[in-house]
Amino acid sequence: MKLKSSISLVFGTALLVFANPAMAKDPSPKKLMEMAAGCAYVVAIAENSNVELNYGSAEWMGIVQILEERTGMDGAKAIQLAKAKYNKRARIMGADEARTHMLNRARDCDREMAVIQS
Repeated sequence: MKLKSSISLVFGTALLVFANPAMAKDPSPKKLMEMAAGCAYVVAIAENSNVELNYGSAEWMGIVQILEERTGMDGAKAIQLAKAKYNKRARIMGADEARTHMLNRARDCDREMAVIQS
């Protein structure tokens, strides 16, 4: 990945946080990492479920890696936390409903990546 495109990805991700009212109060690197790791996880699940998306988990992992480099945060830990969050959701909501939610979230992440890439 070129440096210029990686920088634009990070800034694009930051713009998404500012555009999202729920996250607008705390656009911290931690929130950026949570969002990117969550998207990397759910998009990987969607790919394994043969859901067609324009952007794959590799693009989200690229953002996670950029954030790791720039902030020193642990991307693998962030992805494990995202996985734990969805496993908890599956226990509470049931596996089918949680899976549907994950696939819908993957589609949301796909739209978010389109904004980041533009």
